Amino acid sequence: MPSRSEHAPEHAPDAGSEALLRRQVALFEQALQTGPGAGDSTDQQLNRAYSRISGLYGVMPGLLLVVDARGLIRHANEQAGLMLGIQCRALPGRALSELLPDSPRLLATLQDGDGSLRCETEFRQYDGESLPVLLSAGREDGGDGSAQYVLVGLDLREQRQRELALRQAQKLEAMGSLAAGIAHEINTPLQYIGDNLGFIDDSVRALLDLMQACSQLPETPDAEALLTLRERLRATDPAFTAAQLPQALERSREGIRRVSRIVDSLRGFTHRSTAAAPVRLDELVGAALEICRHEYKYVADIVLALPALPPVPGRHDHLLQVLINLLTNAAHAIRERFGDDARGRIGITGSLCEDGRVRLDISDNGCGIPADIAHRIFDPFFTTKAMGQGTGQGLAISRAIIVEQHQGSLDWTPGDDGGACFSITLPCESDPP
Repeated sequence: MPSRSEHAPEHAPDAGSEALLRRQVALFEQALQTGPGAGDSTDQQLNRAYSRISGLYGVMPGLLLVVDARGLIRHANEQAGLMLGIQCRALPGRALSELLPDSPRLLATLQDGDGSLRCETEFRQYDGESLPVLLSAGREDGGDGSAQYVLVGLDLREQRQRELALRQAQKLEAMGSLAAGIAHEINTPLQYIGDNLGFIDDSVRALLDLMQACSQLPETPDAEALLTLRERLRATDPAFTAAQLPQALERSREGIRRVSRIVDSLRGFTHRSTAAAPVRLDELVGAALEICRHEYKYVADIVLALPALPPVPGRHDHLLQVLINLLTNAAHAIRERFGDDARGRIGITGSLCEDGRVRLDISDNGCGIPADIAHRIFDPFFTTKAMGQGTGQGLAISRAIIVEQHQGSLDWTPGDDGGACFSITLPCESDPP
């Protein structure tokens, strides 16, 4: 996976990671700024400073690499070897690009920019596995007039696992709150499938009995036999059966299609995608509406305005999780404002921005967001719902999914009619990386 610059990080570093990087930088500055002993020669001063810095290599909790202007590794600490699965003594002399595929772009950024950067990127371990790293890098004078680069990195595998566990927990929370509604949505078509199948069974049995009676007639039936057969045919009400039997079959097929759509939507929500793929927003919105139907169908009408839009690169289940969160919140806000007295409105509008990005607006005319808490709605664990009705993770995780995973944005504005409008922007599949 290519690295992202500090202007578009894939994941925001947590406070602990950032503090650790700051301590590492402080240790280097302290080693460089410690004054020399009285009477020391220039060579002695340089050797003393180098010894201090070298002594820090082994105790640093993260990866440290010193790279020359040619992109070759000059120094590596022991932790770099442990993280990359190779002895640190075997790293000097290797091309950085063997271990960091995106190194040409990163070094060019350091060379052309202000000489420092911080981003998330992926190293390639000795066995070929990817290693996510929070990387801080800087350019400095190599002493011979050429530039060299110092790279300090922290292993993000545990953080990624925690983030994944948190997203899965929020997904399970959403599934738990939607479970009763989904069961109802599946049960309703199953009920009329059962009713229709009962009518079809009775009608087919009557027709089969009539066919059997016809097959038992002699070649030249008498008038009494024909009269009896006509009475049995009249009892089946041929006009009614001819009109209703095809409709019962079509209603049964539609019920099966309805259940199938719900199951497919749930499968897309519960499936854990491992890589980004082109996602069509109309299909994504349709799946979210299927899953959330029981949340909104009694309180709001859906107003769709989705023109043909290019696909976006993303993880289907993660983006679906965001839409489910926003639609559920909109339905709850409408219920809180109107109760059972009136129906509200949920609008879903798609558009193509001037910069080529895709925009999706989810608006409602619910109770809105009070101004005094608006700045906190994306904070983790912040919720205005009653105890047991929410953990306050939905919007925080939704923004993390959109901003950090998909390089998009998730913002909100007050609605003209008192509700709220949440806007998602995402890069198109055709956008350059």
